[in-house]
Amino acid sequence: MIKKYLIKYSIEFIVIILGITVSFWLNEFSLSSQNEKERVKVLIGLQSEINEIRNYCTQRKATWKIDMSILDIFLSEQKIDSKKSNVSKTTSSKNRIETIMVLYRVFDPPLNRYYSIINSGDLRFVKSDKVKENLSRLHNTSYSYLKTAVDHEKQLKQTFIPFLTSNHPEIILAKNNKNISLKSYINVLSNSIDRDKKLRSKMIVLRRYLEYKLSILDLYVLNLEDLEYEINLALGN
Repeated sequence: MIKKYLIKYSIEFIVIILGITVSFWLNEFSLSSQNEKERVKVLIGLQSEINEIRNYCTQRKATWKIDMSILDIFLSEQKIDSKKSNVSKTTSSKNRIETIMVLYRVFDPPLNRYYSIINSGDLRFVKSDKVKENLSRLHNTSYSYLKTAVDHEKQLKQTFIPFLTSNHPEIILAKNNKNISLKSYINVLSNSIDRDKKLRSKMIVLRRYLEYKLSILDLYVLNLEDLEYEINLALGN
């Protein structure tokens, strides 16, 4: 009789243990499967944002290079007719030329997905340490360098308006006068730069800042490509 009960309860105990084990295994499998889906979702989101950032950087680089080429023309030893011709080939707007001197161009790439992943804690689903390292290098180190370069340029340009209004009101007046053509404006600005060493030196420093920004942007893009490479590896592409 005792043997019969022992067998009965042993079987029930084993069934309970098996049920708990299977339930625990199924739960772990479901959780692991869900984590894998989240991991892929995060990586694909970052991958998509990389393409958006790359396009933004391409546009910024093109704009900054045009700015620098215009500065190079004004700082060159070309004759005034050549300057007028070369600047006119690059831009047809007096606003564009003034913008180079007094307005700074922000660097604000699309980072909504990255910030969302960080703030939500979804980065925990990413297993690759290399992806995490490259994310940090891109969005913290390289991005910080670029923001600092933009801030330095901003500080320099903030000195241009009071300097121009005090020392070269003819530049401001020529820009705002609709009766003064682009070529006449180029002539006024070029003559002012050639006559005033302080204005020329400010333009030279501004040109250096632009060159520095472009070099930092190139490094930023390289880090972007490194991140893309590691994400592709993590996705098995």
